[in-house]
Amino acid sequence: MPIFRTTCIATAALMLPFPGLVQAAIWQSSVVVPTTVEYDSNPLLLTSDEKGVMRTLIEPNYNLVGTFGADQLTLGLGVHVLHSSDPSVQANREDPDLNLGWRRETETGHFGLRAQYLESSTLSGTVLDTGVVTTDGTQKMTLLSGDFSRALSARTTLDNETRYSHATYDINSLTGYDELANTSTLTYALSERTDVFAGLRLRRYEPDQTDTAVASNSYTPSVGVKYQITDTLTGRAHIGVNQVSGSEGGRRGEGGVLLDYRGTRSDASLSAERTTVASAEGGFAQLDLIHGMWSYALDELTRVGLDAQWQDSKGQTPNTLQTYSVWASRELSPYWDLRLALLYKERQQSGAPDAAATIVGLTLTYRFPDL
Repeated sequence: MPIFRTTCIATAALMLPFPGLVQAAIWQSSVVVPTTVEYDSNPLLLTSDEKGVMRTLIEPNYNLVGTFGADQLTLGLGVHVLHSSDPSVQANREDPDLNLGWRRETETGHFGLRAQYLESSTLSGTVLDTGVVTTDGTQKMTLLSGDFSRALSARTTLDNETRYSHATYDINSLTGYDELANTSTLTYALSERTDVFAGLRLRRYEPDQTDTAVASNSYTPSVGVKYQITDTLTGRAHIGVNQVSGSEGGRRGEGGVLLDYRGTRSDASLSAERTTVASAEGGFAQLDLIHGMWSYALDELTRVGLDAQWQDSKGQTPNTLQTYSVWASRELSPYWDLRLALLYKERQQSGAPDAAATIVGLTLTYRFPDL
């Protein structure tokens, strides 16, 4: 298959300068191939004259992990292939997803570097989750990041991540941008069950087109606590203030709470958050989010679940997006599993009728053993 030939060539090229490294390292690799057939009643979330499509999605992903002493190298090669029954409504796609990472463990923590390039539809969650209202197009995203974690004492840890993002779009209504962000977090273990932390997030946004958006800075100091309520239930809360510069900026409170349960047969989580994200519509968009999920193992091979999310965006096009889904999965063998899902989503926008869509899909996934 072409994906395997491409994978072997890329892996060999990456390792050619390091023949000794190949012999000394411990290598593990895996391939996952999900194949989905689904029907979407309104992929463009139109308010009238809705048109549905049948989609076939094939998303092979190859991962290679090499461990040599204190260092770890990771390589990921993926492609998202979409075939639409009506390309005039939703176009066929072949979107790459490539990533490369390196990490080194130290006596007091770790540090590492990561690079990723991916393309995705502007109708995907990658874009919709930022509150953007748009049609079918392509987002091209390049990510470069470096992070470190260092134990300053037996109870105190300092974590830092610096990330650069570059996004471009082939739709005139969307604005490409560069974002440089740095997040620092100082954590103190108050007890075996309680951690308190303080953080500072700094971001710089620069649009590709200055006639549609202006450069701005975002500053967010915050404090929080994480508490292990029981052996299966964890709680987390943080509160802070976000300040955005520029004529369209301002100050507002931010924060969030999370309850996470991991039981023997059931998992559940509930979270609420107010945050700020870089937007393809220009500048920083303010988001309010509520998300809940629950899943239950009927037996060792079968699991069912529910998901619900409510998102309120206060960007250039204020809107709310709600999604609700129910699913069931079955492990057919150590390598095969099957998943059936039903999803409903609805967008409400001031001055426009509500838009809704229903998606029903069946996914068959094959997981190759270690190659």
